[in-house]
Amino acid sequence: MNTILRILSIVSLVLAWLILSFVFSPTIVPGPFAVLQAMWENVRSGQAFYHLYKTLFRVGFGLVLTMALGIAFGTAMGLSRRAEVFLESWVMVGLTLPAIVYSIICLLWFGLNDFAAIVAIGASAFPAVGISIWQGIKGMDTQLVSMGNAFKLSRGAIIRKIIFPQLLPHILAAMRYALGICWKICTTVELIGMSSGVGFMLNYWFGLFSMSQVFAWTLLFLLVMFAIEYLLFKPVEKRLTKWRNDVPIPLSA
Repeated sequence: MNTILRILSIVSLVLAWLILSFVFSPTIVPGPFAVLQAMWENVRSGQAFYHLYKTLFRVGFGLVLTMALGIAFGTAMGLSRRAEVFLESWVMVGLTLPAIVYSIICLLWFGLNDFAAIVAIGASAFPAVGISIWQGIKGMDTQLVSMGNAFKLSRGAIIRKIIFPQLLPHILAAMRYALGICWKICTTVELIGMSSGVGFMLNYWFGLFSMSQVFAWTLLFLLVMFAIEYLLFKPVEKRLTKWRNDVPIPLSA
């Protein structure tokens, strides 16, 4: 049933796109066939693979940096009241500053290279992850930890069997959210200061006023995001949270 609903959702989007392409001129909303043809030309020429690889490389390492910083900050703030008071301003400032500011500063500091893009992605996206982990730790059921101590479980067992399962949904949600942020930040960095990547190609075709190519690179971008979501994140999430499906939900009479 879920698969049918997803297919119907995608079909309705394509139909809406097709209808809009008949209402507006191709310079505003190009049709699906023209966009697919432009995307196929990019794939056949090899440009799609090269620029997509550069973007995925930056996003991948940027996501690793984001999660490392976010989990470190969030864990410290969740476990220590002093760390919470000290780091809260850091996280709020990091969350408030626009991604374009991080992009410009990192490009000026480190030059027009992949390292600058990765640092800009990590610095821009980690506050959101930190807040999710922070609130996840604060919302944990401490009675289960007390019960584990009463049964003389080791610290490793408590972390592995009690704390981590409660925190895992927050980590997975934060990672999924962070991936979307990392994509947006990466394209911004590529647009303003890089000579490769999906963001660079969007800016290039924007300069040539080619709406079909802009749509083609956007569609390629979306297809990769769907592939990562349904071929990577969904299976991993289902496997790691399989235990929750076996726990019945108590309902009052």
